Amino acid sequence: MTDETSSGRASISSKDPIFIMGILQRSGTNFLDNLLLLHQDCCAPAPIWEDYLVHYANLLVPYKNTVFKRWTGITPGVDARFGDLLFESLGNGMLSLLASLVGDKRVVTKTPSAHNLDYFLKLFPRARLLIVIRDGRSLVESMVVSFGGYYDIAMRKWAEAARTILHFDQANRQSSLKYLIVRYENLVNNLERELRRILAFLDLNPETYDFHSAANLPVRGSSDLRRSGEYVMHWEPIQKTTNFKPVERWSRWNRARHERFNWIAGQYQQQFGYDVKQHKENRLLWFLWNKLMDIRLAILWHLRQLKRTSHIRIYDPW
Repeated sequence: MTDETSSGRASISSKDPIFIMGILQRSGTNFLDNLLLLHQDCCAPAPIWEDYLVHYANLLVPYKNTVFKRWTGITPGVDARFGDLLFESLGNGMLSLLASLVGDKRVVTKTPSAHNLDYFLKLFPRARLLIVIRDGRSLVESMVVSFGGYYDIAMRKWAEAARTILHFDQANRQSSLKYLIVRYENLVNNLERELRRILAFLDLNPETYDFHSAANLPVRGSSDLRRSGEYVMHWEPIQKTTNFKPVERWSRWNRARHERFNWIAGQYQQQFGYDVKQHKENRLLWFLWNKLMDIRLAILWHLRQLKRTSHIRIYDPW
């Protein structure tokens, strides 16, 4: 698949909401959100800056199933479509809340997560969905620098989210469902062209869009600032400089880090159309090294679980 994947050519109301879901944090959901909000027809549902409606959608499933089971037990003629309609009606209630916060504008809402992506179109079948992906190496580097933590865990999180998006796209790319996969790198390197593609998909008039302001949009929450040692996490706008190169976050990685990323997430990276940095020398040695790393991390994980359930003092490397 490529970032040109899109669905949903059917005409829908210009008021249909716009959802942005990122593969993970640091994928560019804030950047795309800020770009779309430059359009005069769009508005964010403040103060709900990140909605997480789909992220927790699995919690609605037991409720829907229980109600539907009761319906089928007492009402003749109730079939499976009523279960789907119930789920969609729950989504409509959520949309009503968001719409109440934007007046006569079009809702643009975001979540930096692809968790439970398969539930999106069951809840919001008339919404437009933008799925933001980013080179896993840059995202992992940005996530660790911004929030701390361990590269191995960040790589596994990216791989799991990538697998979710790829599965979703494979299942729906031939359907009439209304979603578009957007590469963060395309927004950075070919801003106007990518924005015009997105605006066309969303049925937003490009003639009323401020491309000049988009090109000069300030940076918010960049990991570059924290890397410099002068940064406390905040989302205040900061003017871009010539040193701002978000697509090259991984440029200082050594071979070990590339080998580990390729082992954990390389297949998904390539399915998204991104490159991986590979070395031909000593393949057996690196294969064994990755196997040993997996065993080590599995042992450390079990020790961590043991620490949580006992009073034994165990060193926690996490």
